[in-house]
Amino acid sequence: MIARPVMTERGSALLLALILLLVLSLLAISGMEGSLMQERMTTAQREGVMALEIAESGAQDAEKWIEDNVVTLTDFDGSDGLYNATEDGQHAPNMYDQAVWSDDSKTRTADSVEGVTPRYIVEYMGEGFTPPQLTDGNIGGYRHDSGGGNVQAFRVVVRAESPSGRGQRLIEIFYTRKL
Repeated sequence: MIARPVMTERGSALLLALILLLVLSLLAISGMEGSLMQERMTTAQREGVMALEIAESGAQDAEKWIEDNVVTLTDFDGSDGLYNATEDGQHAPNMYDQAVWSDDSKTRTADSVEGVTPRYIVEYMGEGFTPPQLTDGNIGGYRHDSGGGNVQAFRVVVRAESPSGRGQRLIEIFYTRKL
């Protein structure tokens, strides 16, 4: 009779291989989650930059509107996106309120960029500079001795979204003009 060798192995190599496979799988999953997070962060940053560029375009439109259309301050009556900070009841609404930006009677629209229309408000803030400050430089092409009216200050707040709608930016600028 032929004697059979006694088997002393009990699957330890299989167990070790399965543990090693589990550890490698966990490392791969962790790496994928990190990559997905980086992709989301990059997308959010890109969306934010696009929204900022559209908002800046809206700010330029608002500045052009002030230059081309403001001759007197009578239009700043608290309607059509034109407000007057020097008069009671005519102050600009809360710019962080979403409802303000969807109401055509409270905001103005700028030219569309990539299918997105930025919205803005213009708020008259009063005199831009005191007389001694006017002698310190050149403001909008006028020197202090060039004649004309007083320098008036305007606050412009612009809100824009990215083309996908996932990024939003709200910017505020101050603009002076001699009337």
